[in-house]
Amino acid sequence: MSMRFFLLGGGRGTRFQPLTLVMNKCLIPVAGKPAARWIVEDIMAQGFNDLVMCINRKDEQAFKYEFRDLTNIKYSISEEPLGTVGELLVAKNLIDDTFALRYLDDLTEINYKKLIDFHKKKHAVVTIAVTRKMRLPVGVVNLDDEGKITSFSEKPLLDKYVWTAIALLEPKAVAYFKFGEDIAAHALPKMLEVGEPVYAYINDEPWFDVGNIEHWKNADAYFRKNRG
Repeated sequence: MSMRFFLLGGGRGTRFQPLTLVMNKCLIPVAGKPAARWIVEDIMAQGFNDLVMCINRKDEQAFKYEFRDLTNIKYSISEEPLGTVGELLVAKNLIDDTFALRYLDDLTEINYKKLIDFHKKKHAVVTIAVTRKMRLPVGVVNLDDEGKITSFSEKPLLDKYVWTAIALLEPKAVAYFKFGEDIAAHALPKMLEVGEPVYAYINDEPWFDVGNIEHWKNADAYFRKNRG
C-alpha cells in the first residue's frame, strides 16, 4: 500500500511565542523528541516512505538538519507562511493521486492503513480523522433550572468530535483550494455545500495540538508515560 504524505510545518506559531521566535513549533521537543520527528517516525514505521514536508523558507535549514538522516523526504518551500491551503497549493505539482495530509504540530496515534481502507470503502473525496478524546482546558459547571450548581468537572473530555489534523484527500479536492483560505474553515464547507462525499474516520485516541504551552505540557506528559 503506497501513499504520499504532505506534512505541514509552516505557520507563525504565534500562540507559542516567544519560543517560536527562535524555533519552529513543530521542532519543539516533546518527551525529548521534536513533535515532527514523532510523526515522521510513526508514518515510516507503518511502511509509508513517500513524504513531502511543506515548510517556510526561514525554517528550511532547521528542518533539513533535523531530518538529515532521512533521504526519502522531499521539501516544498514557501517564501512565507501561507496557511494550510496555501502550503498545499505550493506543492500542487506533487499531487497526482490520493494523498494524506498531516499537520506537524498535532500529536496523536493512528493506524494509517485502517484510515486508508475506510476512505476507499466510502469512495470519499475527503476523509478526516476525528476524536472525542480532547480534554478541555477549563472546568465545566453544570446547573439546574434555578441556577443551582449540580456538579463541577475539572477539565473534562470534550464530548464532541474534533478534527485531529489528519486527512486523506483525492486530487479533485484541490479544486476547492484558494490561497489565503483554510482547509477546515473554507475548503471543507465548500465541498459540503455542493454535496461532495466528505467522511470522518473515528480514531478515539488522545490528541494534542502542540500549539501553546498548556497543550505542550499535556503532550509531553502523555508521551513520556506512554511512548518514552
